[in-house]
Amino acid sequence: MSSVIRVSLKRQRGMSYWGWLLVIAVLGFALTCVSKMAPAYVDARYVSEALRTLGENPELENMSTGQIKKELGRFFLINNVRGEPTKALQVVRGAKSTVVSINYELRQPLIYNVDVVMKFNKQLNTAKPELCCDPLIDLEQFRKRD
Repeated sequence: MSSVIRVSLKRQRGMSYWGWLLVIAVLGFALTCVSKMAPAYVDARYVSEALRTLGENPELENMSTGQIKKELGRFFLINNVRGEPTKALQVVRGAKSTVVSINYELRQPLIYNVDVVMKFNKQLNTAKPELCCDPLIDLEQFRKRD
């Protein structure tokens, strides 16, 4: 009976040094990924919110491209969205609707020479503002069609 208890106690010693080192390394890598990529996803959320707010504007169809860019630029300034989303804004007018598109990608250095590429494509179609922020159409096809 005592040999069974000794064998059982040896198996229940816990994690070794290498086990703890592996757990810490995995957690460290996960925290590094989150800390590098989270700001880009927060900005993408603000871009979606800006397009939704713009879609609720009843004067959107009558606004010029410059006015739309100014309105979104103001929203981005208030919410501290910088960089690619503000540069990637496109407004395409059609016969029946207007498409406001923000299509960009970010390259974020992760570790040494490893980069993470994140792509974001947000669209607002005035014909279907309730479907805001999902890329519904290809802009080149939209230009050719209208």
